[in-house]
Amino acid sequence: MIQLGKYQRIIVVAGIALLLIGASCSTKKNTFTRRAYHSLTCHYNVYWNGMVSVEEGADDLDRSIKEEYNHILRVYNYGNQQDALALNPKMDRAIKKASIGIQRHSMYFKGKELNKWVRKSYFMMGLAHFYKKDFTSARRVFDYVAKEYSNSPIQYEALLWMAKTYLETERYEKAEATLNLLQSKLEDSNFPTQVYNAIPLVYADYYIARENYELASSYLQRGLELNNNKQLVTRINFILGQISQSNQDFSKASSYFSKVIKRNPTYQMAFQAKMNLAQCYDEGSGESKYINKVLAKMAKETKNKDYLDQIYYAMAQVAKKDGKDTLVVFYLRKSVSSSKTNNEQKTTSSLQLADLYFAQSNYMEAQAYYDTAVSSLPKDFPDYEKIKARAGILSEIVVHIQVINLQDSLQHLAALDTTKLYAIVDQMIAEYVEEEERLAAEKEELQEGGIAFIDPNRGSKNPNLNTGKWYFYNAAALGFGRTEFQKKWGTRQLIDNWRLTDKKPVMQTIETELTEDTISNTNDSLVVAKKGSPRFREYYLADIPRTTRQRQVSDSMMVEAFHSLGFLYLEELRDTSSALKTYVDFQEKFPDNNYRLETWYALYKIYQSKGNLEESDFYKGLILGNYPESIYANVINDPDYFVKLSQQKNEAAALYEKTYSAYTSEQYLRTITYAEKGMELYPNDTSLIPKFLFLRAMSLGVVDVPDSLYSSLYYIAGKYPTSPVGPMVRSVMRTLEQEYGMGYGTKSATATDTTIVAMAPYKYAPATTHLVMMVILSPDVNINALKIRISDFDKKYFELKQLKVKSLMLDNDRSLVTIGNFDSEGEAGNYLMALKNDSYVTSGVNSNHHQVYSISLENYPLFYKDKNLEGYELFWKENYPQR
Repeated sequence: MIQLGKYQRIIVVAGIALLLIGASCSTKKNTFTRRAYHSLTCHYNVYWNGMVSVEEGADDLDRSIKEEYNHILRVYNYGNQQDALALNPKMDRAIKKASIGIQRHSMYFKGKELNKWVRKSYFMMGLAHFYKKDFTSARRVFDYVAKEYSNSPIQYEALLWMAKTYLETERYEKAEATLNLLQSKLEDSNFPTQVYNAIPLVYADYYIARENYELASSYLQRGLELNNNKQLVTRINFILGQISQSNQDFSKASSYFSKVIKRNPTYQMAFQAKMNLAQCYDEGSGESKYINKVLAKMAKETKNKDYLDQIYYAMAQVAKKDGKDTLVVFYLRKSVSSSKTNNEQKTTSSLQLADLYFAQSNYMEAQAYYDTAVSSLPKDFPDYEKIKARAGILSEIVVHIQVINLQDSLQHLAALDTTKLYAIVDQMIAEYVEEEERLAAEKEELQEGGIAFIDPNRGSKNPNLNTGKWYFYNAAALGFGRTEFQKKWGTRQLIDNWRLTDKKPVMQTIETELTEDTISNTNDSLVVAKKGSPRFREYYLADIPRTTRQRQVSDSMMVEAFHSLGFLYLEELRDTSSALKTYVDFQEKFPDNNYRLETWYALYKIYQSKGNLEESDFYKGLILGNYPESIYANVINDPDYFVKLSQQKNEAAALYEKTYSAYTSEQYLRTITYAEKGMELYPNDTSLIPKFLFLRAMSLGVVDVPDSLYSSLYYIAGKYPTSPVGPMVRSVMRTLEQEYGMGYGTKSATATDTTIVAMAPYKYAPATTHLVMMVILSPDVNINALKIRISDFDKKYFELKQLKVKSLMLDNDRSLVTIGNFDSEGEAGNYLMALKNDSYVTSGVNSNHHQVYSISLENYPLFYKDKNLEGYELFWKENYPQR
């Protein structure tokens, strides 16, 4: 803060006299009295007041900034946009003062500014813009000062802050160039000491921003030698400690953090230094007992109640160094549960805990903590998309596990005699009543103390959470999270039938059927009342599959869950052990399920990968013996099956191209020959056969009688009603019927009023740059997870192509995912074929929810503008080889 000393007050008094003498002084004449008047006025009436505002604003910023101690600190922290907004009034006042000083008190003669406070006012204006985060204006002002006053030491201050401006805007090359320019001028005898001392620190800030911590450390060491500001030196020591800790030089890090604590910093920095010091201890020193004692004491102190999550996290890191995995999990769980406002710490602890559980294949627990982490994870977090995708996959896995466990428990209850069943249900009712009474007493006690009671059933914005669905079958309730479950029901023991303490019914369909089958003679209103209250047996019995139909529904749910669960383990997580156990259990419980061929093949591949040839051969025999014509049998008999199939598709596509080319060239006899050859060579290619037939029919219509054309088209319409050529077939048939009276007495069963979709906008240019375009037809598809799988696929099979995966909305319900670029249609087609044959990429995406095409860069904007998928699909199938 600028304050007037005795000497300065004398100057002010003297200045009053000058003001009286030069009250009407202008800036047009260069005289001593006018220079003195304008210098004094600009200094004390303008610059001094403006700098007071800047310094007050800077002090306010220092007090309000919240540091992110989970990351290596920057040397300078000028806050975020919200912090800057609070400074606007003071900085605007400084800018206004600077403008007045420049406009009214500039003494510019013979190319030189004679009033030094004018150039200082310019610099002050730049500072004010900088603190407002108006970096464009700040840079312009600093640049002006550096160039206009190149003979004054103020140029160096301007260059220093211009470098800071470039750092704040992440223009790192410019920042480095500006710092290098400053370095080159150090020999100037007028070089300001404060700038000289600050240069190493700005360099350090630059290298921290670039994550080059080795160079940053050397500049910070130099900064320590040159600066003695207590707050700044403390901060430098803390940053050096963080860098040493990240380099696992725990001895040096401990030394720096100890220095920080001794310098009596802010409470928050002191606390963080203690946390880091605890994590830096040498596990071989035997100090963990003492450190844990210190941390435990800190956890008991009231002033640290908002920092418990960080304390427990530090204790977890100590346990981790000691190799005590059970304690690591224990303290991380406490860290997560005690985290109230520090989302970053909660995310860090949750991720570590989730990773631990995931490594142990404890996917239920891993899902809960990934879910917690993702809810507050910033999108720029490293591997954000992969973490989010993993959380989504685990959520699917948990749902399937819960379905299996729940239905298994319900079927177990269904098998009990009435006496045992009622005993279990009555026990559940007693537990419910006891819990209800406890909550009522707690509510009364809190209300008597004037404290608002928070119902543990509240907290969800989703009404489906309390609509009578069993918690673990209801996906919405499951997504509500483990934390809310425990708030309401506490930690449940892992024993059979524990889910029944959740006291919520299962599916509405089962509930309806049970009503019809078992209590149809009961008064309807009484049934509804009892089924809606956990105080009555009917509430629980409604979920138990006791009829044949209910048991079929329950079995069907388990079959689907087993099938999906095995696939997710095998294809998404590559966890062959969990997949093996799931598939084996699946086969044992449902040996004749609809997915047994897929399950056998999965077991065959898993056992083969584990070197268990006896079991592998067993499932190989089942496949070849029961499904000898299946695609799985073909793959087992010929490992190159897909390669040959791909080659065959390429050959068929090439022949179709020749056929189509002959037709468009009006070579109709050649078209017929090629088409018949294609039908002979590739009779099982259901995508090309209708096209060959259509070209043959159209050519027969030219070289033969029209009746031949109509009869051929009639055959295509009946045999391949859903083929892409269908609209064209029906269109030509209508024309023949209307204009030539052809037909078989009745309108074709497949003929409709559908008109042929226009293909005019598109041009077929196979030698030009192409994309592969995946059209997602459902808003429920997880686009981010899909992109990750495509990227994984690209990295594995097309790494040298350096393909880019992008996505955007096509409309409210449809999305586009594009992969490119490819040099030609051929490259795009080969990629498309490989993509279609890879089950990993589209795992979890229903086959009806996506379509894949190749498209040229020229046609892509036309398609996006038109958004007519049917039109482009018709063009694509007519022109592109169908691999």
